[in-house]
Amino acid sequence: MTAVTPDTSLDAIRREIDSIDDQILGLLLQRFAATERVKATKAHDGSIASSPFRPARETAMMQRLISAAGTSLDPQIVVRLWRVILSASIQSQAPVTLHMDSVLGHDLAIRLLVSQHFCGMTVDLHQTPARALAALGKAQGDLALVAPSSDWAAGFSAGEAGRAQVIVTLPVLAAGGQPQLLIFGHAAQQPSGDDETLVLIPDDKAEVPDALWQARSGAVTLAGLPGFQDDAINSISPGARIAGRYPRPIKVSP
Repeated sequence: MTAVTPDTSLDAIRREIDSIDDQILGLLLQRFAATERVKATKAHDGSIASSPFRPARETAMMQRLISAAGTSLDPQIVVRLWRVILSASIQSQAPVTLHMDSVLGHDLAIRLLVSQHFCGMTVDLHQTPARALAALGKAQGDLALVAPSSDWAAGFSAGEAGRAQVIVTLPVLAAGGQPQLLIFGHAAQQPSGDDETLVLIPDDKAEVPDALWQARSGAVTLAGLPGFQDDAINSISPGARIAGRYPRPIKVSP
């Protein structure tokens, strides 16, 4: 009996790829149909009014996908692909504007990072980080992006951002040390299982031994502490306050 020889011609491989693409498209259509049901549910219970973002869920999803891909797919590719999907899903629920200061907005590396994470979202540039936060304070569904060491902390402490706090940082994948961007929003802060709490200390020379990272914003020290901390932080330093709780960047084994 003659063995069947697999068709490995280039045309056959291309037909297989076309078939896979059709299946991917079909699954995407199913996913966005499910997103419409999420939108309808949020509209009914009123939760969409505050923010369409769910940082803890997004992080858990990304961790699961990166783990499932293993070494077969670069984690950066997984993140980029699903950020396109998640961004489209978010914008189908509600329009989102990203507020940032003009210095940050004209940094090409930062704009690339932002465009890859918040694909297609409108960017509104402001004269200062404080003004970007003030714009967010008037628009609950939007986000404000600031560089950790920029002069934003005084404006935040003065209530410029309203009730908004840091809900996520960039980049998504752990690169060590201080994050490149702090993302402020009104989304409900929920523990993801591996979280960080940003604390502001009114002392630009403060040193926090347990901090994962520290930075200075004007006369304020920023300290990223491990865990989803509660409000009992005065033991760190008099006048210390929480500026946000968010999932830690995802660690990927080499």
